Amino acid sequence: MDKPHNRAEDIALFRFSVIAPATNPRLSPAERGLAVRDLAGCVHLDSEGMERVFARCTLDRWIHSYRASGLQGLMPTPRADTGALRRHPELFEEAAALRRELPARSSDAIAEILYRRHGVRVSARTIRSQLAARGLTRRSLMAEPSVLGRYEAPRPNARWIGDFLIGPWVPYPRVARSRRAKLILFVDDHSRLLVHGVWSFMETTRIAQLALKAAILRRGVPESLYLDRGSAFITGHLRRSAGVLGIHLIHSRPYRPQGRGKQERLNRFIRDRFIIEAEAAGINHLPELNDRFGAWCEQVCNTRVHAETNEAPIARFLAGGDPVFPDPQRLTEAFF
Repeated sequence: MDKPHNRAEDIALFRFSVIAPATNPRLSPAERGLAVRDLAGCVHLDSEGMERVFARCTLDRWIHSYRASGLQGLMPTPRADTGALRRHPELFEEAAALRRELPARSSDAIAEILYRRHGVRVSARTIRSQLAARGLTRRSLMAEPSVLGRYEAPRPNARWIGDFLIGPWVPYPRVARSRRAKLILFVDDHSRLLVHGVWSFMETTRIAQLALKAAILRRGVPESLYLDRGSAFITGHLRRSAGVLGIHLIHSRPYRPQGRGKQERLNRFIRDRFIIEAEAAGINHLPELNDRFGAWCEQVCNTRVHAETNEAPIARFLAGGDPVFPDPQRLTEAFF
């Protein structure tokens, strides 16, 4: 049975998704400061698709709260000024006009102008969130064309890429017909190691969670997880698992699949070197397919010399040192 909907927890998970890059314990204070500055200059999409921008002081407060109390520390507390714009809706229209008039004008400056004109105190934080919900962020109004570059994670387990791959026809239990098997797999961006893969007949969040849990038990906890926006990857259950374990969950934007090239190349390699041979030999049932795939991963896929790195994926992964494994109690809570 699903847990009841918890609005406070949803907010906490969204806040963690914003600050996750800056919560990495490997960062020095200087590196964390740079990460927070970059995050303060970004537009973040909330669960409803609204663009949000947060001040650096807000991000610092959230990071401090998360370190002290985990997700509980990111849950919202009642605010004294939440009804100000509701009681005075004309103030928001004026705030929007002030931002359009001068896109570089900060929320603090807008709050001060409103107070001087009308004697009503509205926090800059409230103005910032309301303007972001309307798409009136400084970043969006002053946007410049983006420049795309090639990305590689700086070390093993810094980023995993997850995906589903449509595979061969496999006899379906208790039914005199076959169904397409689907592979969920996780790849380490730095080493190109195929961390873990599982064949199933469905693309569900539960399958994704079980595969992620197995991958973590094998290779440790990733710092971030890069996924597409498939239905199995965008549910609150997976976001909660990531939040409890401190994993930064990243979803690729629609029609902008940059950063997934490594995954696509691995998918082609699996089709050309494994699926074709498996179909030629014949597949009797799903457990057999999983057994053969697991052996192929360890003996072929992860031991070959990769064309880009000139190293075997397993060798490059192990060169990064011992991975970090989660506390068993926290792992159980993450996948409850």
